Amino acid sequence: MNWPWSHKRFVFWLLVAVILGCSFFLINEVTRHEGMRGRYIALARILPSQQEKWLAMFIIQEIGEIVPDLSVEAVDIPGEEGGVYKVSASIESENTRKELAERMNLLFMALDRFGYYGELRPGEEKDTYYIFRDLVPWFTFEVWVRWPYQVAVVIDDFGYSLEEAERFINLPLKVNISVFPHLPLSTRISEMAHYRGREVLIHLPMEAIDPLQNEREPFLLRTGADSERVREMIELSLRAVPHARGLNNHKGSRATSDTSLMKEFMDIYSEKGLYFLDSVTSGSSIAYTLAGEFGIENYRRDVFLDGESSFDYVMERLWETVEVARTRGHAVAIGHPKDTTYKALLEFSNTFNDPQVEFVYLSQLNTK
Repeated sequence: MNWPWSHKRFVFWLLVAVILGCSFFLINEVTRHEGMRGRYIALARILPSQQEKWLAMFIIQEIGEIVPDLSVEAVDIPGEEGGVYKVSASIESENTRKELAERMNLLFMALDRFGYYGELRPGEEKDTYYIFRDLVPWFTFEVWVRWPYQVAVVIDDFGYSLEEAERFINLPLKVNISVFPHLPLSTRISEMAHYRGREVLIHLPMEAIDPLQNEREPFLLRTGADSERVREMIELSLRAVPHARGLNNHKGSRATSDTSLMKEFMDIYSEKGLYFLDSVTSGSSIAYTLAGEFGIENYRRDVFLDGESSFDYVMERLWETVEVARTRGHAVAIGHPKDTTYKALLEFSNTFNDPQVEFVYLSQLNTK
């Protein structure tokens, strides 16, 4: 059939208009969704026969860029016989976990207009995201929670000097500041540490086995104390050390080994909603165990940093603390505001570089 020139010209311009219209539609779709891998969303709309493939590519691309430190480890793609898309990844922080959940919720909303339904099923070791089509699982995204090795450093005995406290507070490392509750500078140091972002503890003096260690302690939790005295000491300590998130014992080799006193103490202390750190000044301490029995969030010291006052000794103990954390998942070290301890912590914070180990505040420890 030999069409006249006018008909050919009409068909030509019709084809041009169709091509331009499709191009405009495609560009518009990509632009509208550019923040969510728009080209795949656009192709899923334009080519419904291949919608599943384009949406799967959209999800996989989006998962790979949802969070900067999210590492997509494996992707299973169905063959010609069908199947379920499966993606596996791991994360190493609670913040990443929360950010991922928020971003996945946006992804679910984008898929909803195509008739897909998304659901999160959280767990202790992994979170699983399911995407259903017609109530049938179509896409599975498993996120394994791999907590980094955690180290908490606690520095005791603050309350004597503002300058001394300020040095440790300003360290480029997360340091927990434990403050005596009975000294003139206790409150000022506690507030200074808190407002500069440090975690604060009450460093409560407790009775030692050696009576000579008790003679110079005007504020001391002694064995035989009745409930009224125990409550009074806790309340006075909380007022003197505002913003405290927890408490650990100063000395206390006799007190923390006394079942009657520790039960009385933990019973009253459990009302405050704070954690307890057993300094383990005695191998026979029962404070950590009883704190757990009374439902108190509890921790236990693993390493003393400065039993000897030398720079090399403290550095060795810091490395020991890291090794304990690598073995057990977490470790707690206790030191004191000594010059060598400060210098060692400063040097360690400037040279230590292991992305698998993080220094945290006690309340951030994952001890599960």
